Amino acid sequence: MSMKLSSSQLQLVHEYVLDDAPLLYFLLNRDGVVLAVNTFTEKTLARPVVGTLFKDLLVDFQGLFHLEEYAVRDKDQQLSISIPGAIPKSYLFTFRKCTDSIMVFARDDAEELDLLRAELFSSNQELNNLTRTLHKKNAQLAHLNKVKNQFLGMAAHDLRKPISVILSYSEFLIDEAGEQLDEEQMSFLNRVEASAHSMKRMVDDFLDVSAIEAGRFPLSIQRINPAVVLDRSLVLAKIQAQKKEVELEVTLDPELPELPLDGDKIEQAMSNLLGNAIEHSVPGQMVSIALQEVEGQVRFSVRDTGVGMSPEAVKQLFTPFSRAGSVKTGGEKSTGLGLTITRKIIDAHDGKIIVESEEGTGTTFTIFFADIEG
Repeated sequence: MSMKLSSSQLQLVHEYVLDDAPLLYFLLNRDGVVLAVNTFTEKTLARPVVGTLFKDLLVDFQGLFHLEEYAVRDKDQQLSISIPGAIPKSYLFTFRKCTDSIMVFARDDAEELDLLRAELFSSNQELNNLTRTLHKKNAQLAHLNKVKNQFLGMAAHDLRKPISVILSYSEFLIDEAGEQLDEEQMSFLNRVEASAHSMKRMVDDFLDVSAIEAGRFPLSIQRINPAVVLDRSLVLAKIQAQKKEVELEVTLDPELPELPLDGDKIEQAMSNLLGNAIEHSVPGQMVSIALQEVEGQVRFSVRDTGVGMSPEAVKQLFTPFSRAGSVKTGGEKSTGLGLTITRKIIDAHDGKIIVESEEGTGTTFTIFFADIEG
């Protein structure tokens, strides 16, 4: 049984639809052009639609748009409408034909909303499960990392003593009995000494990285001229360069200020960079070293003219155990930890280290120490 509304009642319904009703309302002409919309539609679509084709607002409407057909159908039509800055939203559309126009009403699809809620709940459950699994894996990784650091520290500590014995005896034999040995015997002994030095550096690297990752990296700070530290670093670098027939060019400001540094660790960082540059050079090439005051900062740089590195290799340089860019011209062995340790040392001094490299041209490492006033 239908009830006929008075003109005043119809006016109230019309005003409600236009101003207050929480549904989409479109008034279209027979060609499908939007003539008017209600306030809710304007807010929902967040763009002007009057004068546009109604079919252009829909995202899943296929083929020709026959409004006349939709206006005589009894069932509501589920269609999706595009929303600016959001995913399309589905509504149940009702089409009603008037004399020379068509009214379109659209309300939320309750069934689809229930499906979306179910999917959202399922996704949240899955996310919670993944988060718990991730926390568990992180705890396992942290434990394994701790065990690894303990193993590295213990193994390196146990290896250091026999290596020191080998190094001490080989150096003693070279100094005391060198004149009594023939050229081949001296060559063997020099190889033993060089191998012992190389192994000692590896062991020291393992001890350092295990201490760093375990949070045991204390600094013994005192004010010291960085030129003194560089001078100590150059002692071994000059021997390495001489053996490899690589020339060292040193540029040093005559009067550098004293800085708050851990001299031993900065020496280690400088030695790592110097050794790295020499190892990536071939006989006849030059390694340029500079220690200068620039704009209130002390800057230490080491440049080689070796093979250089790709941008991808540079990004991996400071990653522990990385072998990026570590193809050394003399086949020298490396743990892949030297640059990682160097960066940790500089970071601990509130300094900065940068790398500039180009394939076929060479590589420059630059350390910027903290401001002199600091």
